[in-house]
Amino acid sequence: MGAKAAIHMEPMKSFNSAQSDENERRGKDKDWYDREKDYKGATNHYDWYRRRLNFEVINGKIVPQLSHSIPAYERLQNRLDELGFRSYKATAKNVPNIVMDFVIGGDRERLRQMAFGEQQVNFDLPDQKNNQVKREKTIERWALDTYRWACKRYGEENIIGFNVHLDETTPHIHMQVVPVGLVQKRGRLKPGKEREMVKAVSFAAVVGKNPEELSQYKEDMHTDYHLQVGCKYGLERGTFFDDLSEEEKALRKHRSKAEYNALKDTQKMIEDNKKTINSQEETIEKQATMINDQKQQLYDINAQVKQADRKLKGLSTMLHNLEQQREALEIDIAALQEMREKREGDIQDINNRIGEKQRQLAEVNFKLEDKQQKLITAEQQLQEVTAKKKEVENSIKTLADDAIRRHDNMNEKLKEADLAIRNKRKEIAKMDKTGELSQAQKHIEDRDAIIYRRWPEARNAIEAIHQLGSTPSARDFTPQQALHIEHALVTSGIDRIDAAKDLLSLAQKDFENNRTWQGWVENAGREVMRIANGTHQRLTALLKQQPKDAGGGPSYITDLTDWAGNQIQR
Repeated sequence: MGAKAAIHMEPMKSFNSAQSDENERRGKDKDWYDREKDYKGATNHYDWYRRRLNFEVINGKIVPQLSHSIPAYERLQNRLDELGFRSYKATAKNVPNIVMDFVIGGDRERLRQMAFGEQQVNFDLPDQKNNQVKREKTIERWALDTYRWACKRYGEENIIGFNVHLDETTPHIHMQVVPVGLVQKRGRLKPGKEREMVKAVSFAAVVGKNPEELSQYKEDMHTDYHLQVGCKYGLERGTFFDDLSEEEKALRKHRSKAEYNALKDTQKMIEDNKKTINSQEETIEKQATMINDQKQQLYDINAQVKQADRKLKGLSTMLHNLEQQREALEIDIAALQEMREKREGDIQDINNRIGEKQRQLAEVNFKLEDKQQKLITAEQQLQEVTAKKKEVENSIKTLADDAIRRHDNMNEKLKEADLAIRNKRKEIAKMDKTGELSQAQKHIEDRDAIIYRRWPEARNAIEAIHQLGSTPSARDFTPQQALHIEHALVTSGIDRIDAAKDLLSLAQKDFENNRTWQGWVENAGREVMRIANGTHQRLTALLKQQPKDAGGGPSYITDLTDWAGNQIQR
């Protein structure tokens, strides 16, 4: 089986800053790389010393990673704005897919060869030795061809991210595409006119409106990629996902090194079992052939036994007849001799008759000696073929018993292997669940870190919420606490309502970490929303004390924070 290409496409309803930062390695220092551990604490698949080999494609050119000054998630929003896409509320149902997230790769050894050539790269325990590794041109040509393929299918303007990672176990591409297709223009339609088709964000318009169309789209996509790109780099068309085994499906997912190794162990166990089964079946088949051959040999020996037995019986009958003839001749000779002694006839005639009888007796004795020798030989032959028959019968029984033991042993080993595989799958499922939970938690932490980094005032605002009593209301906020919250909202750089929700989300986590009664944050949330709407009584009263030349309207709040702080201090 040759090296295969692999394309995984996942539709997404959002593409947040944490996902964007990870794809672009934005803000990822060595501590971040070193913190990437699996659930057992083993080093994960990121290599700090190969990060410099990562690159991205912008406008058809190879550039270092992070060449974009604008993060990918912001570029996504800019493209959505250009297309006139209106954002849905987080609580809205049927939120459409706005991003097609691609992971493009393939056979590990082939991609490593494309990326690093014959260089020695330490993938298991990355260290500073990997500082000497250089990026091969083949991986760049592959990335550029893949980029051009994507541009033809989706439009270059809709590709918001195209990052090539060489700092992980297997080189691969992360690509984000805004699905843009032709849809009917909405709005009222004048009588007699047809709805015109316009470009809009529409996942269904690109891949199909039902599962059957989506399945066909993916199959065509793999074929097209193979014809346009894969075949040029020795990568065969990938197997259709539904045709893969469960282990192969699992291996196609983007997983930690520990999960990947566990899956590979499972696959190796299955392959070893197949080899064991094949070996045992070959041995049993050979034994069956030997048994058949020996059964044929036994059939021939039985024929020889029957023949020897018949021969022996024939010789015994002949000997018996000859002995009777000899006995009769001896009696006749004795009678003739007695007649000669008594001279009861012509002596000459009697002598002639005695001579004839003696000649006949000699002939019978000769025959008897010959038949007795042949009888001895026949008995020996019968003993030999009988012994051979017993030997072959014992051999057949031994082979049959051994084949049965091998078959039973094979079944027992298969049961043990099947149990081991099932246990391994349970372990993988547990690791997968743990990995998903860890990943979700990581995204939350990254999101919190980003909000705190862009919104330092949130710390003071959360502290203000946390210091409230169990039933916070407008009067429970001190002017300083109210100012912290309002200042956080107006300096967040985002919509005030969204800012309030983010602030509340951070406060919720803080409350849970401190095991504080959950009702506090819910009640505090109502007041945060009131502040977000500019209706907090104490803050409003405080701001009314501003100098008359300070201006008016919500925009003055940011300019007044220092002044309001001084007023509160007084």
